[in-house]
Amino acid sequence: MRAFVRQVAEPRKVTESGVGDREALVAVLDEIIPASDGMPSAGATGAPQYLQYLGLQYPQIQEEIKHFLKGLGQASAAAFGDEFPKLRSDQRVKVLAAMERTRSATFSSFVNYVYEAYYMCPQVFGLLACSMPPLPVEDPEELLVPVRKLTHLYRDVS
Repeated sequence: MRAFVRQVAEPRKVTESGVGDREALVAVLDEIIPASDGMPSAGATGAPQYLQYLGLQYPQIQEEIKHFLKGLGQASAAAFGDEFPKLRSDQRVKVLAAMERTRSATFSSFVNYVYEAYYMCPQVFGLLACSMPPLPVEDPEELLVPVRKLTHLYRDVS
């Protein structure tokens, strides 16, 4: 984890690590977890780098991500005659929905990696943290005040 934090804190260009086209990777990350409610999109965090480094550490995961991105490119070309990053957002969603139906295992696996990459990012984790009041507290109900002020901690995605 310390190495990942250092890599995110010190941005640098990550060379192609074999997980596929970086532009397509960022585009699909942004469609799966778009920016909203004060939270960044997955592509705007360290998630792309995390997935690339994860692929370098685990060749099987690298192959799964490459396979997903290749299928994504094929589905985009078949449906709209263009590469995934060049599609409009509504077209991207249609391509992803089709992949979820036709390649459910591959799609599910990739989405799990995306969630892992996103929620492991220190930037995202810090935004989700709940501050604790100083202890001791006379009324135990006071401990729940910050939690009750929170809105839902999931993001609605259509």
